[in-house]
Amino acid sequence: MVAFHEGERILPLPADYVPVPTARRLTNHDLQEALADGWADFKAAPTYGLAFGGIYALLGLGGLLALTMLDQPHLMFPAITGFLLFGPFAALGLYDISRRRQLGRPVEPLKVFFAFRRHGGSQIGMLGLFLVFATIAWLKIATLIYALYFGPAPMEMAQLWAAVTGSFAGLRFAATGIIAGGLIATTIFALSVFSVPMLLDRDVDVVTAILASLRAVLLNLPLMLAWGAMVAVVIGFSIAAGLLALIVTLPWLGHATWHLYVRALGRTPVPGAE
Repeated sequence: MVAFHEGERILPLPADYVPVPTARRLTNHDLQEALADGWADFKAAPTYGLAFGGIYALLGLGGLLALTMLDQPHLMFPAITGFLLFGPFAALGLYDISRRRQLGRPVEPLKVFFAFRRHGGSQIGMLGLFLVFATIAWLKIATLIYALYFGPAPMEMAQLWAAVTGSFAGLRFAATGIIAGGLIATTIFALSVFSVPMLLDRDVDVVTAILASLRAVLLNLPLMLAWGAMVAVVIGFSIAAGLLALIVTLPWLGHATWHLYVRALGRTPVPGAE
């Protein structure tokens, strides 16, 4: 057991207790440097970046095709939002590349592509499940919002667009969906943007990582909202371009997120860490 001092009291804690890392304030310079360092990592290991970006783009394209085949076009925009929520998790291998380059260690293919197994993988897996459930919950909420305005029957995309732009009820539907989606996306972003790289970097539990991510985002709220908006815009344009641009934008932003994590929460102090 170790002791934690709280005023005049000494509280016993488990020997493996890990305090939530302290976040530091970020500046515009940190954002710019993170983007520059992310691009440098992508250029240093482009094959890996293109592979991760290509897989992510194919999964997104497959999801959109599935919704089209299931005649559920009204879920396309919520599905794209949910797809964005998986960005931090999909970039695990990219974080590992950036981590290894910072440590001066070689980039090993098996360790990069199986980065989700680092530290046993259980805590990373739990966070992945959380993101899955969050996405499913958002799709259910989006379906409910659609049903409240237009009923349960699906509409073709052209019909839906005409209904949204041609009536006050349609505009209220769009506003409700945007507000609800924005609140959910912002919450998930705050909980996951730094927790995923931290679970790769340090042997901590998922709750500690989520709390650290939330603290860092709240401490730097205006800058982190700007970062999230920038990421959403870049990924949004990539999707509008047929998802192919994700092959480049995902690895660039993934590497950049690692460097922003290092600036916000530091690195693992363990010497010789793999």
